[in-house]
Amino acid sequence: MSLNKINFKFNNNQSEMIFPSEKVEGEIIDKQINDSIYFVKSNIVLKDDIVVLSNTKVDGIMMDFNLVGDVNYKSKVSKYGFSTSNNRTDIELVKEEETESKAKKGNINKITLVLKRDFLSKVLPENKETNKVFDSLEKNYCHELLASKTTDLQVGKILNELYSSSLYKGKLGEIYLESKILELAYLELNSLFNQKEPLPSSIKFDEKDIQALEEAKNIINSLTFDCTISNLSKKVALNEFKLKYGFKKFFNTSPGALVLQTRMEEAKKLLESSDYNISEVSKKVGYKHQQSFSSAFFKYFKILPRDVIKRRNYYY
Repeated sequence: MSLNKINFKFNNNQSEMIFPSEKVEGEIIDKQINDSIYFVKSNIVLKDDIVVLSNTKVDGIMMDFNLVGDVNYKSKVSKYGFSTSNNRTDIELVKEEETESKAKKGNINKITLVLKRDFLSKVLPENKETNKVFDSLEKNYCHELLASKTTDLQVGKILNELYSSSLYKGKLGEIYLESKILELAYLELNSLFNQKEPLPSSIKFDEKDIQALEEAKNIINSLTFDCTISNLSKKVALNEFKLKYGFKKFFNTSPGALVLQTRMEEAKKLLESSDYNISEVSKKVGYKHQQSFSSAFFKYFKILPRDVIKRRNYYY
């Protein structure tokens, strides 16, 4: 299905996205979850680099969960702009805005939530960060980035559930869909607006420590090393406590959680798009026993590896 123009209407607030139809295929599914939350699921393929024009009239917070794709957003009203890529979460304040988005050739898979201001006023705690948000939303135009980060493990699991399934049908399906979307909203709003405990002042990270943490992250992402805490600590010359604490502080995850996320995402990609069987994929992502891999994969994605293989598409 080719795309040309997509219109979203949320409580009489009209938003519009315009695509060059000859360069875009796929689908965008949008659904109003309740009076205050809007859900958009995008699954499109770009035949070439494109520019998308959009006009947004929403008063609240927009959460963009980018699973796959490279997009650069630039405001046509102000100097505001940002870029996103694979496995990124970007949270913005939006009120009324026109943007020009440049997207690179390839797949764009993303989930977007829009939370209205009246919803935020009911659920956000009273603190300095909340007050800043409502002060900003009083402006005539508002487009401000609140967070841009690697999608964390817990959020990633929910996104995979939402993205891998068609929209749930029937009343029970609607309840399930709303519960997952509210869980996403809770996790991100809680991270942004609940007062955090101050970090112990005795733990300091210098430039060398931060480089070691980045090296450890890259090692995990490469899937070429036995990433136990002990081995990783020795490899990057950073003590185990500082390694674990640094991952939480700078990456909002743990080394073990990142190892699991990296293994599972690589395994899913191989199962979906390669000719490897389950045993071969299991070994490639670091599992000695196929059964252990299958159990971990099912626990992570709520689908068996063999069922992913059944959905493979072959082109000759």
